[in-house]
Amino acid sequence: MNAIVVLYNLADDQDPSDFETWLREVDMPGYAKLKSLRNPAYFRMSGLLGEDGPAPYRYVVVIESTGPGAVEDEMAAPQWAGFIADFEGRTKDRVFAVAEKLDLG
Repeated sequence: MNAIVVLYNLADDQDPSDFETWLREVDMPGYAKLKSLRNPAYFRMSGLLGEDGPAPYRYVVVIESTGPGAVEDEMAAPQWAGFIADFEGRTKDRVFAVAEKLDLG
């Protein structure tokens, strides 16, 4: 399995409660329409283990993917421009990482 791991903070004008409602009502249903991404798992970071102070990112989402090329191809389609712009307008400091699950069994 491949995954896309997205770390980000909220844009300065975003209320966390409103943003999390947007995740439930807009972002999650958007993934149901994609073939290259599925099963997003959302996390809100509360700190760093064993350290004082805030985490460098407030939110993390791990999304199963069919592969980075498929994601880039699908998200380049015109119908996804608004979806992407909506997310980008609500967030900042975004990092998109590609990960591959290790088969250690």
